[in-house]
Amino acid sequence: MSSVIEAPLTKPPEKHALWRRVLLRSMYYVLRASTWVLRIGDYLIARSAAKFRIDNQNPYVEYAALRERAGVHRSYANRGWLIARHAEVTELFREPRLSNYFGNNPFLRTTLETVSGRKDIPFFDHPSLQQVDPPDHTRLRKLMARGFLRGYIDSLKPTIEGIVDGLIAGIGNAPSFDLIETIAKPLPAIVIAEMLGVPDGDRHRFEAWSEDLLGIAAIGDPDLLVAGLNADADMREYMAGLVAAKKSRPGDDFISALIAAEEDGDKLTLDELYSTSVLLLVAGHETTTRLIGSAVWLLLDHPEQLQAALADETLMAGAIEETLRLEPPVQIAPRLVKEEFEYQGHTFKENQLVLLSIASANRDERIYENADAFDIYRPREGHMSFGHGIHLCLGIHLARLEAGIAISRLFDAFPNLSLTGQSPRWQDSAMFRGLLALDLKT
Repeated sequence: MSSVIEAPLTKPPEKHALWRRVLLRSMYYVLRASTWVLRIGDYLIARSAAKFRIDNQNPYVEYAALRERAGVHRSYANRGWLIARHAEVTELFREPRLSNYFGNNPFLRTTLETVSGRKDIPFFDHPSLQQVDPPDHTRLRKLMARGFLRGYIDSLKPTIEGIVDGLIAGIGNAPSFDLIETIAKPLPAIVIAEMLGVPDGDRHRFEAWSEDLLGIAAIGDPDLLVAGLNADADMREYMAGLVAAKKSRPGDDFISALIAAEEDGDKLTLDELYSTSVLLLVAGHETTTRLIGSAVWLLLDHPEQLQAALADETLMAGAIEETLRLEPPVQIAPRLVKEEFEYQGHTFKENQLVLLSIASANRDERIYENADAFDIYRPREGHMSFGHGIHLCLGIHLARLEAGIAISRLFDAFPNLSLTGQSPRWQDSAMFRGLLALDLKT
């Protein structure tokens, strides 16, 4: 099938590119230096970042120390607060004076515009459902929820099974393979492309865009930031052509459903359609990739629980929930203070950043017995990995469905699957948690 629109994967070079790269690199080192100064302030004054920086390969030791000291920590390096305990994270997820929209924060806007050399910042100027507050959030969620009805997601099961089987077939008789590159990374990108009604020949673009889009959050790395902004612009250009095609010839896909969705005479605007598509790609691809990788690693590391999960679908569902609790793909949920308020004796001031640590809350010993252990028999309620409150992720069922199918069919195809003995390699990010690679023996 031919492409809907020919959109470049990279932008043409701009004038004065050399001096801009020099400026960006200079700003990068200035930001790094200022952040380290503030981290020292955290350590000496607020005691909220022992050893200056949390080790992203194993952040849980430091999070346990933070929980032991307090639930709320002042963080100068993050221009605000870090929330470490389950009770406080739960409460502040529902706090209406905390905002998901960061466009009004002058520090963040100025920093991103300066480092990137751009005036148009996607999550400031084209916010999606994830980045807006009520009443806009209420309106968008009602319209989007139609596309995520349980029945629609369940109808994708045969499609997902076929995609997984095709990816497994590609492994062939190889003695070993990398789970992330072979299955965990391509699967959600193909599923999302299928949902959006993207032609087969264009699906490779979505995997490349998904990886680059995460760079938008990399304030300290101008190269990643610019790559992310370019990916956003490319995808929005592509989606403009796709939406136009779907308007004239609707199909049985998510985009057509969103175009047709209406609530009390209200419909999504074109800009909202584009932003929703970008959100679906970022939230639905990378998180599911990380979930599949972490779940397979944990199950292989606990063979008795693996055999129990393979024999019982309810225990496989428990394994997925326990993976989400123990290794949440999104480690931190950032919020912005809309108006000053007091919380547990602290003053949260307007425009300060509040980091809700999902990773720390999910291992809070006050809630979970033996919290650092992987236990598929554990009661499933309470983890924060899909958010909480009004911003609870719409794609919960899709992520669980993809992961369950991928894991079950993988072990059906390779019943003797085992780890190679290499230590897991995690991405170096405080915001996101996932394996860079997972080499397996067949």
